[in-house]
Amino acid sequence: MNQSYFYLKMKEHKLKVPYTGKERRVRILLPKDYEKDTDRSYPVVYFHDGQNVFNSKESFIGHSWKIIPAIKRNPDISRMIVVAIDNDGMGRMNEYAAWKFQESPIPEQQFGGKGVEYAEFVMEVVKPFIDETYRTKADCQHTAMIGSSLGGNITQFIGLEYQDKIGCLGVFSSANWLHQPLYRVPETIA
Repeated sequence: MNQSYFYLKMKEHKLKVPYTGKERRVRILLPKDYEKDTDRSYPVVYFHDGQNVFNSKESFIGHSWKIIPAIKRNPDISRMIVVAIDNDGMGRMNEYAAWKFQESPIPEQQFGGKGVEYAEFVMEVVKPFIDETYRTKADCQHTAMIGSSLGGNITQFIGLEYQDKIGCLGVFSSANWLHQPLYRVPETIA
């Protein structure tokens, strides 16, 4: 096994979220020799809940996806650019749910409904920034998105809304129970 493959470089950016006016941390993991191999472009994988992607100490759930060790253990994985978009902490439930919850667990407080705006942030701010800043294969076939739980919920929503821009979805333990009737299979597929 070639250990030199495992050199990876992390970049960090702060991108302004249009609907909050606040900056959001977006981290990019570049493959080995990205800066040397200037003729090469790479597929991109976008992760929601960016705090959970690389480091368990940062994770709001206590453990991470451990992406770097996974890449190291699997040297046959194609080189790619990994993009980790942090969630909004207390605003996570609102951003990762496209529709408002029918019933709120807290009286007089609404949850959900900001997913459309978050999807626009990802697809109209983050993705164009990544495609302009890094050497990406920006087409649908080389763009993937991954999320779990509520992150899976918003991954599924964005994937359906932007089918022409995202070619592969990783939806794990999706929280579809929140809006089950809205995720019906279209009759044309059934």
